[in-house]
Amino acid sequence: MKNEVTVSVVIPVYNVEKYLRECVDSVLRQTYTSYEIILVDDGSTDSSGSICDEYVAKDSRISVVHKANGGLSSARNAGLEKAEGKYVYFLDSDDYIIEDAIKALTEKAENDNSDIVFFDAVSFADDEDDFKVSQNYRRKHSYKTDKGTEVFAKLQKNDEFHSAVQLMFFKRLFLHQEGILFVDGIYYEDMVFSFCALCLADIVSCIDLPLYYRRYRANSIMTSRKNEKHFISFTKVYEEVKSFSEKTGIADEDFAKAYTARCAFNCFNIYERLNENDKKVNKNKLREIIADILKNNAYDNTALRMRCYGKIFWAAYKMIEIPFKKLRR
Repeated sequence: MKNEVTVSVVIPVYNVEKYLRECVDSVLRQTYTSYEIILVDDGSTDSSGSICDEYVAKDSRISVVHKANGGLSSARNAGLEKAEGKYVYFLDSDDYIIEDAIKALTEKAENDNSDIVFFDAVSFADDEDDFKVSQNYRRKHSYKTDKGTEVFAKLQKNDEFHSAVQLMFFKRLFLHQEGILFVDGIYYEDMVFSFCALCLADIVSCIDLPLYYRRYRANSIMTSRKNEKHFISFTKVYEEVKSFSEKTGIADEDFAKAYTARCAFNCFNIYERLNENDKKVNKNKLREIIADILKNNAYDNTALRMRCYGKIFWAAYKMIEIPFKKLRR
């Protein structure tokens, strides 16, 4: 790769023939031109693979990896392995970025010597007749450049942490030296990757602008009906976050306990949305998670402890404690 390339844009691709051109074109329109685009065709069965080849033939800055389907983590890891830029950015193939995004991110990262730069987004529905977009990716608070754990603690406290890696810009050497990769074979892999990256970063910066347009589709992982894999994925997220916190010595920090509790809550929430057969199959796994949560004192989270004790305790808590907390605010 040529020395002038400083940013590697990794785009995982799977059956997105309807959106792929809009996504890639948004990178080609960037006012900052020192980049490479790595398309990772993750075993697409529509025309996405041929569209990737079409772009490779058009522009020498674009390359493609055609691989067997392995999921989003596998595709991103494959792109990261091929990347050679000073910085790496993960862009989803059904979304797009504004024209000055890479320029703004590169300048901020260079000026602050950042390991990570995070930023805001605008979310929109692919078909507004099908469902409503509820996610809000515009933060109300400002964040100064600081150590990663300090920034994460503030984001957590303000309830403004978004785990989506599409809203983060990484120094590639930092990811490589820390050995940060996406957990393979699960959904919600961002919740582990982003947490670990932020907690290990020496310098994290913020651009308080929406540089990204995030599309919500009715059949995406985020909006689809929840099944056994969603539940197992969240149990893996909980276990990975807990393990990382213990290994890095941050397990007793309030921000780490709060985030681990959040991941634990997700296990309960997804389990309740399973069909009866999937609940039966995964009942023992839920019991294992409950036992582990209680063993760790529910991470000092009263609501999580009540959730572990069962539906009656949880219902009582919601009727009394949660409304009381709102009144105190």
